Amino acid sequence: MRFVCLCLLWLVCASVSAQESEPARGNFNAPSWSQLDAQQQTDLQPFADRWDRMPAPRRLHILQRYQRWQHLPPEKREAMREGLANYQRMSPEQRQKIRRSMHVVRALPPDQQRALRQQWRAMTPEQRKAWLDAGGPGIVPPPGM
Repeated sequence: MRFVCLCLLWLVCASVSAQESEPARGNFNAPSWSQLDAQQQTDLQPFADRWDRMPAPRRLHILQRYQRWQHLPPEKREAMREGLANYQRMSPEQRQKIRRSMHVVRALPPDQQRALRQQWRAMTPEQRKAWLDAGGPGIVPPPGM
């Protein structure tokens, strides 16, 4: 189950990264903490103590991700929460392996990212675990290839 949730997190992150664009560089009208509405302040509470010290582009980037999160279907939000919880339970070595794999995958052209996601979806949980244990997507070929 742990690897299934991790797999979902990887798929969602890979999908989101393929769709993301950088925040507008010329737009520095990021709101201060007091300008956020009550719901935003509640949802973004982990940033409260440092929000006003963050560079404006960083605040805009966080707000863009927050808005995308608001529009995700509940089942995708839950899958991401489970994936994050699984990630937090990983050893530092496992986390480093996942970060390295995701960094490599994000650097691939979109068509190669899609191909990796298709391979991932076609695999059994055991094959996915073996792939992750060996280094992960973008680092080593899928098992059996």
